[in-house]
Amino acid sequence: MEEKRGLTIKGLLLRLILIIIFIFLLVWLFPMPNLKPLNNQIFADNVARMKEVAKTYYTTERLPQNIGETKKMTLKEMIDNHLILPLTDSKGKKCSTRDSYVEITKMENEYVIKVNLSCSDQKNYIIEHFGCYDICSDTCKALEAATTAGCTTAYKTSRAAVVRKTTRKAVDNWTTTAKKNKLYEYQFVKNSCHDEFDSYSCPAGYVLVGEYCLKRNAETEVKDANEEKTIVSNVDTVDAKATSSSTTDSKPADEKESYNTSTITAGYKKTTYSAALKTVTKTLTADATYSYDVKGAVETKTTQTASYTVIQNYDVVDATVTYPDKEVSSSWKYRATITSYDATLGYMGDTTKVVLVDTWQEQSCPGCEISGRVVTVYKYYRYELVTSTTSMGSAKYSCPNGYTLSGTVCKKPTTKTNKCPDSSWTDTGSGCKKTESTYSCSKYGSDYKLDKSNKTCTKTSVKYSCSKGTLTNEKYCNVTEKDYVCPDNMEKQGSGENTVCIDKHDYYCPSNTDTKTYTLNGTNCTVKTKVSEPYCKDEGYVLSADKKKCVKTSSKTEYTCDGLDGYTLEGNKCTKVINTEKITYSCDQGYVLDEANKECLKTVIDEDTQLATKNYKPVCKDEYKWSTSTKIDGWSYTGNKRQIN
Repeated sequence: MEEKRGLTIKGLLLRLILIIIFIFLLVWLFPMPNLKPLNNQIFADNVARMKEVAKTYYTTERLPQNIGETKKMTLKEMIDNHLILPLTDSKGKKCSTRDSYVEITKMENEYVIKVNLSCSDQKNYIIEHFGCYDICSDTCKALEAATTAGCTTAYKTSRAAVVRKTTRKAVDNWTTTAKKNKLYEYQFVKNSCHDEFDSYSCPAGYVLVGEYCLKRNAETEVKDANEEKTIVSNVDTVDAKATSSSTTDSKPADEKESYNTSTITAGYKKTTYSAALKTVTKTLTADATYSYDVKGAVETKTTQTASYTVIQNYDVVDATVTYPDKEVSSSWKYRATITSYDATLGYMGDTTKVVLVDTWQEQSCPGCEISGRVVTVYKYYRYELVTSTTSMGSAKYSCPNGYTLSGTVCKKPTTKTNKCPDSSWTDTGSGCKKTESTYSCSKYGSDYKLDKSNKTCTKTSVKYSCSKGTLTNEKYCNVTEKDYVCPDNMEKQGSGENTVCIDKHDYYCPSNTDTKTYTLNGTNCTVKTKVSEPYCKDEGYVLSADKKKCVKTSSKTEYTCDGLDGYTLEGNKCTKVINTEKITYSCDQGYVLDEANKECLKTVIDEDTQLATKNYKPVCKDEYKWSTSTKIDGWSYTGNKRQIN
């Protein structure tokens, strides 16, 4: 039975090998067809559909109106407006509605349409130029034809009618005058045109910078970030539980001797003497008593006259200012820096200009107006044309007739005004008059003094007296007083007749004892008292509250991690190692990590710079010449002539 089972397995293996060989031969003999041309055709058909929709949608009213103006419509806008159905690529996936768009730009004599399609299998764009024969009305086509012919043809056509009207008349006039043997010169005109530089322009999608066209495209490549898992060990530390215990040791306090110092008054022996009587005469200022006699001052009035002061009045106007020649200069001045996502802000005006100076890419943010992971930022400088005027000399002033220049104003005499010297004078109509009053005390004698503020005369009288003592002629009082005095080395006690003099001598101090020692120091005794002071001589001991014992307290703290599972005691801390899994993300070189989305981003920038296209416009003008010939090839007769003989 085992043998039969083994044969069955071998047969199955043999059949499987034969099937694999058969499939290999089929693939080798009948290879898969090349689908790339089919994929390209699908992409080209999608581009053509978008182009036809744009040509149908952009009628005359919807086209950009100004040279350099651009209008853009994304594939999403086309689908939303029901202009086209969603486009799919060769893989059956829908093409990007945000990155696929149609852009039309107005040039000087045509329009440029750019069709950009972005699908999963291919990204590319086409640019086509359209004239009036493609997207304009019949009227526009006629104008296009006229423009193509150029201004020279149009000018000659319009002038031909005038020439035809005037040539025959000029020939007849020449024939008539020739018979009279007069020689004439005839005026001819020719219109010549040439192309003159007008402006620079760039293809759609490019930004004009000076004489160059700049184009920068940025795309973001996205792939999943590399995931790495590691074990991270962290140490958790908490305070250990503390248990404290203490012991107390005591012994009798030690004693040391010290001394307190104080001072007391020494004792002495004394002898008493009567004080000596002494008579003293003093001179004091006498008491003054004042009396006043007040009378009215004598008033005397005087009148003064004065002539008017004549004041000349003037009519004053501003002088006319004449400035000399001025020098005017203009220069561009920086005013502001502009950063924008718009690549078309640069322009050149009469008084302002905006110049592109730098571009860069940066990550977009939630809420940014431009969607996508990377956006292009454009930096511009805005300038203003500033005109300054420099004077070539100082200003000149002039006045109207009848006026005289005074500084920067003009003055002309008008009326005259009469005026008195000041407000204290009265205008009488014929002059100025002022009346003043003066006061004096002359009628009362020289003892009276004038008080101008009160208009009074005052005489002051003084009498002197003494409350004790005798008055002298010098306004002083002589006073005799008794005084009891003691020698300088004795102490005076009492007053008046009871005054005594005490003589202090033979000072002494109390006797010394076992605890006190006295020392005489002049009239004082210095006392030195011996005292016993308790203290603790051993280190760590302190006196008790009653100062009879020395006490020492010792404390001990023990730590434990009881109740903390898995923790180990280290000093006064409990520690535990905790292992956790940490996931980190990284990117290959050249990529930037987007940790929130776990993706790696890489910005690919495509730059292209080319010379801008110079645009010219035709400029035509008339040239004139005189000739004795009546016809010049390429020139037209104006009908004017002049006789030269």
